[in-house]
Amino acid sequence: MRTNSLKAGLLGVVAFSGFVGIAQAEDTPWGPISAGVSLTSDYRFRGVSQSDRDAAVQGWVQYDHASGFFANVWASNVDFTDYGDSDSSVEVDLTAGYNFKIGGDTNASAKVVYYWYPDASSGLDYNYWELIGGLQHTFGKFNVTAEVAYSPDLFGGADSGWALTGGSSVPVMDSFLFFTGGLEASGHVGYQWADKGVDYLYYDIGATAKWEAFSFDVRWVDTDLNTSDCGSVNNCDGGIVLSLTAALPG
Repeated sequence: MRTNSLKAGLLGVVAFSGFVGIAQAEDTPWGPISAGVSLTSDYRFRGVSQSDRDAAVQGWVQYDHASGFFANVWASNVDFTDYGDSDSSVEVDLTAGYNFKIGGDTNASAKVVYYWYPDASSGLDYNYWELIGGLQHTFGKFNVTAEVAYSPDLFGGADSGWALTGGSSVPVMDSFLFFTGGLEASGHVGYQWADKGVDYLYYDIGATAKWEAFSFDVRWVDTDLNTSDCGSVNNCDGGIVLSLTAALPG
């Protein structure tokens, strides 16, 4: 019963995302609120599947202030089958942060993210938080990003840990088939350190095509973890991930 209620809550986030978008389209006073929904063939976080290589439905609502302050709520279904039926079926991320410029083509951000698994059994040490700093710089049409994350107590009681991620993106075509928003290629590479866990490399490369408020992404995602390190048969193996997103800007 509890799990069903939380799943209903996740669907509520998705529905509210769509409602916010409709309200904005009608120019009602939602202010600086944006929202969106996404369907992905596999929810991956730093290269590792969080949905047991199955599909996931995700939704978010974000508030952006003119000062640079922002806050959002993001939710997804999850499946950690290695831990049995007592594991969580829902992840909710609560984020607050600040965006600011440090140069004409350079932006920075600082944020705190709380990863919450509300229906996990009390004996499972799933909930944790991270402090994340990021940089983004544009070289003409070429965009480069860097992000560092620190947590004093990672997921599953893995003690403190760091993650460093770099990424880049570049537009390939102004239009592609019926995707009038164009086609963009992008990739990321990162490394996760954990005091009581396994350190590993993760990376992805893919392309995103856009049409109005919709984006379709195809991406190869992989890690250097083997089965014994991962604790699962294939959740750390490489694979193609397909995602369809409807972003409703504020």
